[in-house]
Amino acid sequence: MSGMKEIMDGVRAMMDELFEGVKDNDGTLRSMAGHLGITDANAIVETLLEGGLNEEMPYPVLHFHITLAHNVPEESVDALIRSLNDLNNAVSVGEYPCFGHFAYYPRLRQVYLTYRLPVNPNVPEDELVNIRYYFGVLYEQLDLFTDYIMMLCDSGGEALSMEKYIDYLSEIQDLNDIEERIELLKKL
Repeated sequence: MSGMKEIMDGVRAMMDELFEGVKDNDGTLRSMAGHLGITDANAIVETLLEGGLNEEMPYPVLHFHITLAHNVPEESVDALIRSLNDLNNAVSVGEYPCFGHFAYYPRLRQVYLTYRLPVNPNVPEDELVNIRYYFGVLYEQLDLFTDYIMMLCDSGGEALSMEKYIDYLSEIQDLNDIEERIELLKKL
């Protein structure tokens, strides 16, 4: 299984490069994606290796789990859950496609993003290209949608519609221009 060691070493190097400090917690790589969106939020990025999902699918699976918010106020939960469904639909078929799905975990009152990627240990170089692509898309995805999630968590039950948020994103000329994003968000 030397291919898996090469893949996991490569994942760790990418996480070191893209995010803040990587710690290995019993096989789970954990780091922090910082300074996301105009809210300047942080997200916990975790990656772990799972065995094949079943005998017909013997390849191991990399599980990416990103915690975006925790201790969500109770009064925001119902609107948050409805809005996360709208967000999942938007990123599945809309202008801002991404990997994985967003969800709410009630036991810990957390919003998270999760994605599982089967990897072939026989071609580690190819798999590392795919994983690098995923991490690049992930960072953009987090930068765009962490603001929306933070707004939902702070909404007190009055959620901003996904349609209005997508309209806001489409008005931005340069998604990297934080000043423009702040000004347009104030209008929203």
